[in-house]
Amino acid sequence: MKLSTIVMIGAITFLLPSCILTGSSVEPSSIPTPNIYVETEIGKYLEVTAPNYWNSFKTNEAITLDIQNISDKPITYDSDFDARIFVLTDDKWIEAKNKLIYENDQFILASSEGSVLEKFATIYVQPELLDYSVISYIRIYVAGNLIENEIETKKVASYIDIQLKP
Repeated sequence: MKLSTIVMIGAITFLLPSCILTGSSVEPSSIPTPNIYVETEIGKYLEVTAPNYWNSFKTNEAITLDIQNISDKPITYDSDFDARIFVLTDDKWIEAKNKLIYENDQFILASSEGSVLEKFATIYVQPELLDYSVISYIRIYVAGNLIENEIETKKVASYIDIQLKP
């Protein structure tokens, strides 16, 4: 009888954290984001990562994003990468304010054939959340302008989904 009680308590302890109310009952990746009017294709132009070694993934801390140009064309970008942050609330994405302020500079990410240092960039974002004491799912879009024949031809974007914890 004691062994079954211990097993039951262990199972409840293990499963309980997955039952915490987070404001969403579905997987974040299955909910489409509102149209941001930019060509967004993961794996075509920009690759966005949030390295574990730079991030705590806490609701009240900034998030470091590494961005790589994976296209065969250079991409220009503003210092904020036109970052847009969405928070999953009641099974829909709601845009949130980025609390960080950036300089108004423009840079170029070299094409995938460029040197390693020229095709990578790092930015920081910090979403303004309604409640910092609950788990939040956020989607961060970054965008730049594709350069073809030395002319900016179209805006391209990618995104990353991140879970933040209190």
